[in-house]
Amino acid sequence: MKKNKYDLFLILKKLKKNKLLNNLSTLNDEKHRLEFVKKTLNEMLNDNNKSNKTENYGSDLRVKAAFRANLMNKLEISNNRETHIQNEIKQNLMEIGKIEKQKEKIRSRKKIFQLKKDNLSELKKESYFKPKNSQYP
Repeated sequence: MKKNKYDLFLILKKLKKNKLLNNLSTLNDEKHRLEFVKKTLNEMLNDNNKSNKTENYGSDLRVKAAFRANLMNKLEISNNRETHIQNEIKQNLMEIGKIEKQKEKIRSRKKIFQLKKDNLSELKKESYFKPKNSQYP
């Protein structure tokens, strides 16, 4: 069966949609990993806040402060990454919606094209078209 341009457009849109869905699943997996990392960092930060010793030395305080600063920096980075991933997910969903609209438009144009083609073939069957360079009068 010979494919027309509309069939090829539909295949192209299907491929783009599959690629976006694959990217979306990857982003969702990464989002779940980031949520786990944030949860772990918050637990570590809360555990570091609790002090078992009543006496704290200067070096101990310095080490704890550096550790807390490092944890807070990592927590901020994971929060920024999560917002970036959320934006990417939103954009992918918008693109998938656009592709669906384009596919519907292509399908409607394909139907119109097929109707025109069918009407032309019916006209050819009903009446005999004489070629211009015909030898018959």
